[in-house]
Order: sequence, then C-alpha cells, then structure tokens
Amino acid sequence: MPAHKKKEFNTLIVGLTILLSLNLASSLKHMVATLRWWVLSLKEWRPREVDLILQSENISRMIRLLYVSKRYSLRFYVIVWVLINVAAQIGLACIGLTYNVNGADKIVPTVNGIVSIPDLTSIQTNRLLGQHQQTPSRLQALNALRFTANNYGTPGLASGLTYGVPFKPPTPGTLYNPDTSALTCINASACYMTFYESTPENLSYYAIAASNRSASTASKCQAFKVTQGGNGDFDNITVADASLPSFRLPIKNGPDQTTFIVDPEKDQHVGWSVVSAFEASNTNPWFYRCNVSVGPVVNAVIPAHELGNDIKLMAPAAIALQGYGASTLTNVTNRIQFQSYPAESVYGSPASGDTATMGFITSLFAISVIWTTSQANTNINATGRLPVPGITLDINKWEYVHLILGLIMGLQLLFALISITLSNLVMVRDHSHFGEAALLRSTMYDLSYRAVMANEKELASLFPKTATIRYIREENDTYYLRVTT
Repeated sequence: MPAHKKKEFNTLIVGLTILLSLNLASSLKHMVATLRWWVLSLKEWRPREVDLILQSENISRMIRLLYVSKRYSLRFYVIVWVLINVAAQIGLACIGLTYNVNGADKIVPTVNGIVSIPDLTSIQTNRLLGQHQQTPSRLQALNALRFTANNYGTPGLASGLTYGVPFKPPTPGTLYNPDTSALTCINASACYMTFYESTPENLSYYAIAASNRSASTASKCQAFKVTQGGNGDFDNITVADASLPSFRLPIKNGPDQTTFIVDPEKDQHVGWSVVSAFEASNTNPWFYRCNVSVGPVVNAVIPAHELGNDIKLMAPAAIALQGYGASTLTNVTNRIQFQSYPAESVYGSPASGDTATMGFITSLFAISVIWTTSQANTNINATGRLPVPGITLDINKWEYVHLILGLIMGLQLLFALISITLSNLVMVRDHSHFGEAALLRSTMYDLSYRAVMANEKELASLFPKTATIRYIREENDTYYLRVTT
C-alpha cells in the first residue's frame, strides 16, 4: 500500500486492538460479576470479605482480598482471576509483535503519472563507439547499428534466463531485481522480456518497477545435413537441400564453431529476418535456415511504447551482424554479414541437427538485443504507471497470529462456559443497585445509625467480631444473605 497510508493503517490496527481489549475486559468483568454470587454461597465469609467480593468487578478491589482475607482458597481464586486478566492483556500485546510495517522492497503501488521509459526508437550506438565516430556517413551509421546490435546479444545472458517454463511476467509495480531472470524462453523457439518504468529525475526518490508491457521473439528453423566441406576449412559446402545444394561460406574458421550468415539485401526485413547457420564439425556438420521474428509490444498504448524500425530490423538478424567486420579480406563487398561463435559458447553450442535448439539460440539472441537496448538507451518521459513509495505488512509466522487469537477466543469461551455452569448453581442477581440494596437490607438491621455515614472499612467494623455472612437458599428457592453471629 502507499507509504502515506501507514498512519491510517497503524491507527486502524490500534483501534481494532483497543476494541478487542475492551471486549475482552468487558467479558471478564461480566464473568466475575456472575461468579461472585457462587463464591458467596460456598461458605461463611466475614463482612469485610463479603463487601470486597461484591465489588470484585473492580480488579483493584479484588486484589485487596489478598491481604484482607486469611483464607487460602479465596486468595487462590483472586490470584487465578488476576492472572487471567494479565494473560489476556499480554496476549493482546503479543499481537503487535507478530507483524512489522516496513517499506516495500519487492513490489510498490503505481499511479497514473509521468514515468521515465527507455527510448525505443532506435539502437543508440554511442555506448560502444568512440567520439570521433558519432557523426558517421550513412554506411558507417548502418555498420554502427549492426555492430552495436551484435554486441548487445551477449550481455543479455548476464541478466538471467529462465527456460522451459510458462512466461509469467512480474506483477506491475514489482521492483527491478538484478538477481531475477530478465529473459524467459517458454519453449525451443519463443522468448520473452518485460519492460520496466522508472521515476523521472525531478522526484525526490528513485524506483524502477515492472510495467505490464512485454516483447517477444520467435524462430522457426530448418536443418540440412552437410555432405561435403563440413569441417569449416573449405570455401563451399554441399548440403542435402535440393533448392540450395551448394553454399559459399564468407569465411573459413575450421571445425567446432558455428557461423551465422545473413544477406542484408535479401534476408533482413523490419520485424523478421532469414538467418543461415553453418555448424562446422569433423564428424557431424549441419546447415540451418531460420526465420527469426520480433512480435509487437504487448499492452503498448502510446507510440513511445512501440519498438522502432531500427530495432525490429536489427534484432532478428543481430546474431549474424558484423558491422565493421572482423576480416576485410573475406567480406570486401560489405553485403554479406557473418559472425562465428565457438562451440563452447551458448550461441555456438552445436545443435546437431535439432531445429528446436537452433531456434532457441537465434530467438534468445534477438530478445537479448531488445533487452540490452532497453537498458542501455537513454530514457524519455511518457505517461504511464508511476511507482510510488509503499509499505508492506510483514508477518513472519501466521501460526503465531492464529495461536494468539485462538487462545484468546478459545479461553474466553472456556471461561464463559465455566462461569455459566457455576452461576447456574445459585440465583444470580442483576446489576440493579436497588436490588442489591434490598438484598443487603437484612444484614444491616443490627447496626447502629452510624452505618449510614461510615466508609466500607468502618462499616465492616460495626459488625460483631464473630459475625459471618453467606449467600444461601431458602425453602421457597429464594436466596438471601444470612448473617450468623
């Protein structure tokens, strides 16, 4: 919940605790008021004891019985009841120890507002290029895009990959956590990522949280067995494809590597590209043709949410893009783009003719380019869901909460049943002062006129020293206080 709601939440919790405390105190007070008549019926009591027992609804009056009365049974009754009241309040206080209200560190509320989002109109090349190269010619600018796109494919792996599970985007408002995988590939050929929004620079706090937008890439491949020249030491290879029996390689890199190749004029398009791959091996060489595509941004509502054409053009073919080239001797036409990856790397690992594996590799590279671009590009301000500071209610163990509330409610019910059972053994008087006065009238006949103005201690002293009082039943089933001297 928003941080400004913390005071309201604390007020609510305090209010509920007070209400529960008042309810519990009222319940215990009613129980002891009911039990006092049963206590008075147990035996003969001295007048001072009777007076305090009748006032036992007041806990301070009940405690006086500990030093006024010499009867251990009455002292035990007082101690038990005081402990019950103390335990009830301790139980209520313990509720506050079971939870903490902390600042949100995993997910925060979001509100409509201005947010900072990555500029997705193009791949910004200034992160990788020297200052003297940032005003290039048209060809240099194109090569810069290719070079940057290819270099962005590998860093995406460092952001983490989840493979083989359904894509579950983080809940909007989830704070960015570098330990959480940024990329998800649900199967061998489809990969996903989520876009994040951050607070603009003019705010006093900074937060970057997940949006409800995501991007995806997909790849579908065909595999052909290489029948000649498969060890990577020849200019041409022969493949088992009737439509393309021979293929000229742009470079001879030897075995145990995979070379990805793309013809920008024929194979590279906005949103999709056809990428060829030669898996060189001394024993099991293969050739692949993959159609790699980038899907539209899910939940995009404004143009700034969409991927720019440069990104959609470069990302599908980025695994093969070379830009400035690793070898000018083998790529003098500036047309064929290629990149080689050793078999020990993720992108160069042999698929051994498995089209699903090659589809995964090419799709993963494309989504990695988009993810790294979203992290490396500068931000722009746009309308969105602004993350705001929030608080979370942390309860370490719900078992403790259930135990405390269960004990409070359960013991309250138990004591209520006990008090009802015991009080049914005698006639329970109501709380009417006139009713109590009528009951006590018979005990005052032998007292002098001074009883009218005496306090409770003086009034008890007016009784004979041997006087005792007990609450008993007459033959007609009515109860009264009998005074014995």
